[in-house]
Amino acid sequence: MSEIVVGVGAAHGAGLSAVRWAAERAAANGASLRLVHVVDDAIEASGDADLLLAILDAARGSLATAADVVRTVDPGIEVITELEQGSPVSVFEVRSRGAESVVVASDWHGGRRPSVRGVNSLRIAAASHAPVVVVPDIDVSARSGVAVGVDGSDVGARALEFAAREAERLGCPLIAVHAWDLALMAGGEYGYGVSAFATDDLARAAEEVLVVALAPLESTHPGLEIERRVVAGDPVGTLADAAASAELLVVGSHGRGALARFLLGSVSHGVLARLEAPTAVVR
Repeated sequence: MSEIVVGVGAAHGAGLSAVRWAAERAAANGASLRLVHVVDDAIEASGDADLLLAILDAARGSLATAADVVRTVDPGIEVITELEQGSPVSVFEVRSRGAESVVVASDWHGGRRPSVRGVNSLRIAAASHAPVVVVPDIDVSARSGVAVGVDGSDVGARALEFAAREAERLGCPLIAVHAWDLALMAGGEYGYGVSAFATDDLARAAEEVLVVALAPLESTHPGLEIERRVVAGDPVGTLADAAASAELLVVGSHGRGALARFLLGSVSHGVLARLEAPTAVVR
């Protein structure tokens, strides 16, 4: 049986939204849930025993509330609860090994400026070995569609497959978005002029990227409704705009170099810093 690891924080708002999102996915996929609450080791290092005991007691209460939420979604889901002490990023990096996915909450409510506490979800997404879904406290019940960034890469193909499965689970269209930045592709950042003919060629090339990337999906998911969008513009802004009316956004992460596992690509980092919907980061 596959396992979804869920970060359990405060027993309200985004914390419970993340638990509910994971439970619905587990119910559909026949997965078990591992509910994990991490008490930062800095609390113990403070030497305040009464504070540590109070925080541990509150953490146990949060785990119990989270388990109750899971049972309201589907009482048949296998649930494991864990109370850990340490670095949240390190704990979830270990728990992500072999997991189907990791689901964490963010207190980010949309807009332009991320909260300080939202940084932890960025770090967990960067360190995880499994896809990470970051769930903000945003009501998406009136929305429809799973938006996914398409770039023609191997990582992008994995993100596309993840998004297709989620669209089928939710019974909604897949919104495949390929954004191309004219300035970057045509040397505009150096002040070079771009002719109308060159722009047309770039637009056709961008459309071809989407056609080629979606071709395998059309055979493996024949009943899936797919909406295609090719947009000339900044990828982060384009994907955030698509996410604003979607139930879920999916992006691939292109962290590079020796520390790639602890880095997010600029696009995945950008959309997590501007959450408009639950957002999955796939490596």
